[in-house]
Amino acid sequence: MYNHLIDTAAHLLKEYGHKYLGGEIGFTLVLHTWGQTIQAHPHVHFIVTGGALAHTPDGYHWKRAKQNYLFNVEELSRDFRRRFCDGVRALWQSGNLSTQQGSLDVAEMLLQAEAKKWEVYIQSPLYGVEKLLEYLGRYIFRIAISNHRILAVEHDQVTFTYYDNREVRSQQRKPRQMTLPVLEFIRRFLMHVLPDHFVRIRHYGLHHGSCRSKLQQARRLLGLPASLPVVLQLKLLDWLKQILKTEQDPRLCQACQKGLMLPVHQVGPMSETRARFLSWVGTLVPWNMSTA
Repeated sequence: MYNHLIDTAAHLLKEYGHKYLGGEIGFTLVLHTWGQTIQAHPHVHFIVTGGALAHTPDGYHWKRAKQNYLFNVEELSRDFRRRFCDGVRALWQSGNLSTQQGSLDVAEMLLQAEAKKWEVYIQSPLYGVEKLLEYLGRYIFRIAISNHRILAVEHDQVTFTYYDNREVRSQQRKPRQMTLPVLEFIRRFLMHVLPDHFVRIRHYGLHHGSCRSKLQQARRLLGLPASLPVVLQLKLLDWLKQILKTEQDPRLCQACQKGLMLPVHQVGPMSETRARFLSWVGTLVPWNMSTA
């Protein structure tokens, strides 16, 4: 179902790029499966180019999208609803959809879904492209709930904070609290553990690795260097100092303040290859697994 969600949205976006911009767009997506209360809420975030690369007999041209407008969201929402529901119906009819031993009336569920209004939300970057990339970047390694949101774990219950998304545009938006039985909290959390090897970050069109020559053409038409900017590579210790916000060597022994902590033994399911790599770079390991 996650693959169906991603594929449906991605193919529809590519079609809209050709239909309304006359060329190939580029986009990167990230799958999210949770909401503020850790409930099941599968949805996909996209970064989409504000134009398309069109190929005509005269050569390549860049077709820029209108200012603050990409596609008609009402039409896109209707097409996505139809395409997604048709795909679910096809999976069900072919026997490739698990319905928990027939406890779910798929036909009735699809009728209810198709009768509702669906919404695809499109917005231009509010504070520039860099801020947009930073915003999406925070989602890449995020899990269903962060430790700082958990307020208490006691009496077989878990209390955590959340925001009511219905108040997203309200000036009075304040964090709320929810308390769940510990087993319900664990059940909700484990719903968002993705299948092994599932790829939740994907690139399409001009963003795909197979379209590098087209991407170079697009950058040339936009007055940018053909080659992508080189990302500066930080050394491991420099990176750790930035993360920990300190000038002190983060490997320094916490006891004697003289020796450096180096890995000497691995415990647990760490692979031999990974252990050798970590030993080679001299990275941090838990204190009880190290020596000075």
